[in-house]
Amino acid sequence: MQKNARGYVQDSCSALETAKSSLQNALNTVEQDSNRERIQSSLQSVEVALQQCGQTADILEQV
Repeated sequence: MQKNARGYVQDSCSALETAKSSLQNALNTVEQDSNRERIQSSLQSVEVALQQCGQTADILEQV
């Protein structure tokens, strides 16, 4: 059976959760401050995307 939009959005949210977890792990192991800042910036971007993805998933569940 082919996925609908909601299924693809849910997959995207799951991938973003995995990315968030990986970036958090990277923050725990990074040594250089410049790299820490880059990782923190990436993590913040992923968190914003994850919030938006969750909002989209919520809207699609209502339809």
